[in-house]
Amino acid sequence: MAESHYRAGDRQHGFLITAVSPLPELHATLVQLQHERTGARMVHLDRDDDNNLFAVGFRTTPQDSTGVAHILEHTVLCGSRRYPVRDPFFTMLKRSLSSFMNALTASDWTCYPFASQNHTDFYNLMGIYLDAAFFPLLRERDFRQEGHRLEFADPGDMRSPLQFKGVVYNEMKGAMADPSSLLHRRLTRALYPTVTYGFNSGGEPEDILDLSYAQLKTFHSTYYHPANAWFFTYGNMPLEGHLHAIEEQALRHFGPLQVNSAIPDEVRFEAPRKVVESFPAEAGDSLARRSMVQIAWLSCPVSDPFERLGMTLLAELLLGNPAAPLYKALLESGLGQNLAPGTGYHDDYRETYFAAGLQGTDPEAVDGIETLVLETLQHVVRQGFAPDQIEAAIHQLEFSYREVSGDQYPYGLLLLMRMFGSWLHADDPVSPLCFEADLVRLRRELATGPFFENLVRRHLLDNPHRVTLLLKPDPQMKMRQEQRLRERLAAVEKKLSASDKNDLVEQGLALLQAQEGNEDLSSLPTLDLTDIPARPAPVDFRAGELRDVPVSWFDQPTNGIGYFDASLAIDDLPEELLCDVPLFCSLLTKVGAAGSSYLEMAERVSAATGGVQANPIILDSPASLDDFQLAIEFRGKALLRNQRRLFEILRDFASAPDFFDLKRLHTVLQQMKTSLENSVPGSGHSYASRVAAGALTAAGRLRENWSGLHLIRLVRDLAGRQPEQLGDLAHRLQRLASLIFRRDRLRCAITAEQSGFSEIGAALDVFLAALPTCREPAAMLPRPAPFGDKATGWIAAVPVAYVARVFPAVPLGHADGPALLVLAKLLRGGYLHREIREKGGAYGGMANYDAQSGLFAMLSYRDPHLVRTLEVYRDAARWAASGMFSAVDIKEAVLGVFSQIDRPLSPGGKAVREFRYLLQGWSPEARQLFRERILAVDAARLAYVARTYLVDGWDAGAVSVVAGEDMLLEANSRLGTAALALEKV
Repeated sequence: MAESHYRAGDRQHGFLITAVSPLPELHATLVQLQHERTGARMVHLDRDDDNNLFAVGFRTTPQDSTGVAHILEHTVLCGSRRYPVRDPFFTMLKRSLSSFMNALTASDWTCYPFASQNHTDFYNLMGIYLDAAFFPLLRERDFRQEGHRLEFADPGDMRSPLQFKGVVYNEMKGAMADPSSLLHRRLTRALYPTVTYGFNSGGEPEDILDLSYAQLKTFHSTYYHPANAWFFTYGNMPLEGHLHAIEEQALRHFGPLQVNSAIPDEVRFEAPRKVVESFPAEAGDSLARRSMVQIAWLSCPVSDPFERLGMTLLAELLLGNPAAPLYKALLESGLGQNLAPGTGYHDDYRETYFAAGLQGTDPEAVDGIETLVLETLQHVVRQGFAPDQIEAAIHQLEFSYREVSGDQYPYGLLLLMRMFGSWLHADDPVSPLCFEADLVRLRRELATGPFFENLVRRHLLDNPHRVTLLLKPDPQMKMRQEQRLRERLAAVEKKLSASDKNDLVEQGLALLQAQEGNEDLSSLPTLDLTDIPARPAPVDFRAGELRDVPVSWFDQPTNGIGYFDASLAIDDLPEELLCDVPLFCSLLTKVGAAGSSYLEMAERVSAATGGVQANPIILDSPASLDDFQLAIEFRGKALLRNQRRLFEILRDFASAPDFFDLKRLHTVLQQMKTSLENSVPGSGHSYASRVAAGALTAAGRLRENWSGLHLIRLVRDLAGRQPEQLGDLAHRLQRLASLIFRRDRLRCAITAEQSGFSEIGAALDVFLAALPTCREPAAMLPRPAPFGDKATGWIAAVPVAYVARVFPAVPLGHADGPALLVLAKLLRGGYLHREIREKGGAYGGMANYDAQSGLFAMLSYRDPHLVRTLEVYRDAARWAASGMFSAVDIKEAVLGVFSQIDRPLSPGGKAVREFRYLLQGWSPEARQLFRERILAVDAARLAYVARTYLVDGWDAGAVSVVAGEDMLLEANSRLGTAALALEKV
């Protein structure tokens, strides 16, 4: 929208426009406003995007680690003045077509964002969010449910053991058992010892138990006031409507207030510090190569945009790719297996910081790592950076600013996260979104002196505010934590009178009654099925051929970026090579090629592209669970001016990769190992589900082998070998490359503005010409059978469980598929949420019908229970088969399904989705029939599919659990003949 549409000095609904900034790189206009009576700040980002976003954030600066900000974030969403129901947030998830709904707690802010493409839905949700943030009920029972409570294991039986329960309490038990999360928390505690960043805003589990209900209410009254609020709206809806709603529903009820939430400067160190911390490891596990070392410096304030830009580019120069000096020195040193999580520059705090380190190391290596980092920085100062290295770093920054992403999260939210720290602490939302002016200044500085070398001196080498943190495994830590918990419970129980115990029973039963009670939800707004678009917005493309390869051309507003997506059919690969496919994909773009070393290839990729990658994919048939295609996705993206260079890089990786640099192979395998192991605590439910699916279908087994716990085992085994022992693997990978990269296997998609098609086509033609072809039709070889064991438990160093039960169902095109999709929403919102999260205290309970794989799953996340959860799944299946669904229940579930399947994607994401539909043969007509069948689902059909696939199909399902060893052994003692076969992750 043109800048003239908004004028600084204009007033509307109590707001004053204070500044208007055109952002041509984003095709947007940024409008800054302030509410004149309360002082509330607001930014509206006007952009032609119908995925409109609203957020309200507060600067929240806890002074302890009780998790007060985090627990408050949960509790404000448990009912408010206009919506006095138990759980308006989760209820609205069912009544909305939102593309995103959540609440977020960071170290120094709490934010409540949502996004929707529907006008009515947008303002429905804005009303809910405004009322929740400014007028929450904050009932004590909600604090006890979401935060923590003392309760008997059986709430109505005082003879059962006392326990600490609570959703956030269990969530943070899981989070604080994750070494990556612990590394971040312990680093900021050491680096910021006197300000809010030194505390854990999410909450340390033991400290959470110290938080009182009164402290929670005080925290809300202190920080949740418009004077301490930052409002953000994004998209193509008119600003005037937003201002009217915010004023009428919230701000008109408030006057001015002085809120002191500003964060002071950290007291600077006079000398560097060393800190040693621990994370829990399973008893009996090897401790070798399990430690992490991170070295961090407090850097410039976020309020200095030019210095911030310099540090951002410096981090890219030092660490941005395998050829960058600090990255290369760390990985080639042999002191560790991968860069430590959090390595890089962090500019979302009031005072920013830079960190670098290694994981997969040992405690005795800490001094060597510190010396290596410092000596590498000294070498950088002496040698400087070459002009092409600097241009490559600037190119990466330009690409990241230009790319319209948003497949995981709404693009508007990504822009808010990019600017929020600067806006919050420096009243500057513009500079993080527009760096052109600072880039001009940077080029002037580069012409006059060693700019980046001076940054290294000033912020790193000559800066005494440095922390060297060692985080090491401790097999006794979990036992000590459990012992302290037992002692705490015993001390509490010793003080309890009979009257106190009766009170606990009454409180527990009252909470249970509230959780199970039926509520009048009429105060909450809703949508009708008529609000669902009759047809999805089409994603048009032009079909063509180039050198006998089918090419789909997608004209999308990609902001000057071209995307290449290729699918290479591999159905004819022999089974002995199938297990190597994920290794091949991960290693292909990280090795040398066409006579260039891996370092030279890494520099080429950084200088000319936004990334190249290969991924294994399974394309399920819409008609049969036993019919699927295997393929490798080969992808790259680049600015239009760099398309020729992109396709030259892709050509070299495809036609002449070099897997015989065994030392490089060993290094990348070690990186893969640590990354995969780090992913388990945060994705345990996905891993459990994948293993269970592997016991049901051949496609499920391949997915597990390619991306599950079996892949972790394979990579761990290979990473444990010496480089000279990887020769056989190198030969297999080289054989795969020669088998796979042929034109006859290829189908391609190009996504860009149409004006770039000609240039991209010429570059693509050169790429295709370099590939051989084979006229012999490929024969599909037999697929591996599903795993034999359908009940497994996987031992991991986690204090909570991730419990999955998966059922074979029907493929995408089956008439029952739409009903199963609706049933999953009903089970999640109508039964599992209440039983597993609210009553059970897990962070999440969910159901999912994967229409692509044809499997139905029930899952829990960071769950304090295991056997109870399996029993809940059985009860949930029976509940669903009873068919006791109201018309409102079904309508809400249908809305939830369309919220999911119509979720907006980035321009590149839209094309990739359409391309995959094309590959698997799911036509627009079949997709439209699928939509119509969803809308036609009724109670009888839901009861039928629940009975058929969940109740009658109960024994056909598979169970898999990721949990700690003690938890699994205790569960097996109760499961009898249904005991889990135990294996180590």
